[in-house]
Amino acid sequence: MGTTPDEDSPASLGSSASTVLLGIVVGSALALAAETYLARSLTPEVYGAIALAYTLIYSLGLLLGNGIGDAIARTLNSRGGEGSGAVVGSGLIISLTIGGLLVMAGYAARHPLAEALGEPALATYLPWLLPFGVLYPLGQVAFGTIRADTNSKAAVLVRDFAPRLLGIGVLAVTAALGASLFGAVAYWLMFPSGILLFGFGYLLVRQRTRTEPLMAYPDADALGTVWSHAWPLAASASMFMLLSTLDVLMIGVFATSSEVGFYRAIQPLRQSTTFVLSAASFAFLPLATRQFSNGRLDSLGELFTVSTKWIVTATLPLALLFVCYAESVVLLLFGAAYSPAAPALAVLTAGLFVRALTGLDGDLVKAIDRPRVELWTAAVGVGVNVVVNLWAIPRFGILGAAIGTAIGYGVYNALELVVIYRAVGVHPFSKATTGVVVVTVLVALAVRAVTGGSVGVVTLVAAGGVIGLSAVGALLMIGDLSEAEIGALTQLERRTGVRLLWLVPTRNQTGTNP
Repeated sequence: MGTTPDEDSPASLGSSASTVLLGIVVGSALALAAETYLARSLTPEVYGAIALAYTLIYSLGLLLGNGIGDAIARTLNSRGGEGSGAVVGSGLIISLTIGGLLVMAGYAARHPLAEALGEPALATYLPWLLPFGVLYPLGQVAFGTIRADTNSKAAVLVRDFAPRLLGIGVLAVTAALGASLFGAVAYWLMFPSGILLFGFGYLLVRQRTRTEPLMAYPDADALGTVWSHAWPLAASASMFMLLSTLDVLMIGVFATSSEVGFYRAIQPLRQSTTFVLSAASFAFLPLATRQFSNGRLDSLGELFTVSTKWIVTATLPLALLFVCYAESVVLLLFGAAYSPAAPALAVLTAGLFVRALTGLDGDLVKAIDRPRVELWTAAVGVGVNVVVNLWAIPRFGILGAAIGTAIGYGVYNALELVVIYRAVGVHPFSKATTGVVVVTVLVALAVRAVTGGSVGVVTLVAAGGVIGLSAVGALLMIGDLSEAEIGALTQLERRTGVRLLWLVPTRNQTGTNP
């Protein structure tokens, strides 16, 4: 392998992932700023009630949206772009039909849901947020079409920048009018609206250089193909969604609106464990699908292992910062009123880091054409989550919900790795990944012992810097880098002027290290 990677190499994945990661980090920072404002502008009780309504509607949107988006991307890649208009048309028809039915069902069930969850305000808030259930799936049709082209810059604009900026703009207007509650509803609806608006706007501009129509009335074959890919992915997404939202819903059943507010406030922070994972996922699925389709299992294994190594290196420092300094993070962002959420943040972040350790297993399952595997593995994870939550939430409150979620994700990811290894003989683990984890955890514990647990902004940033440098240094000194990775680091040195390769063992730089 040379230093100039081909389009299916791990370095190609890294090039796309770096762009998407920038978008995810900036987009998530914008989202965190907006949600922090919402949490501070509303009492925990009111914020908990409206957040519970949003969680229900968000679940409806994800139920179909993620499945149809992945189905569009995979179908377009498997067809090589042929008949793309019919594929997009199929996605729109499925989204409108199923999404509309789900929204109507949500409206009809608003009073029973409010009674079951013990929150009368849900019956009022749910109708306000129902459009999300249709807007999100429609937007994912556009995003799936963009993803099939692996156009990372367009993806960043459509999914991460434009919708968040649109939402913040609307939030600023409602804040000026003193309508914080309405602002929360408007902000959450702007996210799917922005993806839909800017996604199809980009596709229409792109269409000027293409002869294939953007949308076409689908024939039975196109509709059947998209649906056959979409329904197992949608079912899997529904199970996966429950792993993300079941804790909030069960807190609503067994605890108070205030505790829902505490827990919902920290949910954006737990996504620190998935920033890099989501960035790499954008290009990983098309690349892995092509390698599997061409029978290149060795290259597929390298892609899986290398991507996991870099995902862990980039994710672990922030995860450890939130674990070691959970109380300070919550206090600085949300204020003393939300301090009961700190232990749950530490447990959630530590438990969900397993998603980074197991790499892009969910995408690999789709790439090797085992979409139903994700359905049953996620179902088992949800079952474990429910059992743990039933026992833990009444005893430990939101900390119990965090424990249940962490265990549920652990079971789900472990089962997927077993299936992947038995199917294609690859796994995400390596010597370098293990070394990075051990070194970085030891450094983080030492920094925590020196600084103590309650610190200010300056100390928090300094601690994060030390932990982050230890992760990068450990990766480079352990070595085990491919020639493509060395080439990518060389290009990074040229662009930034920061010398990195002096830490890499000389034998590794020459490509002779096995």
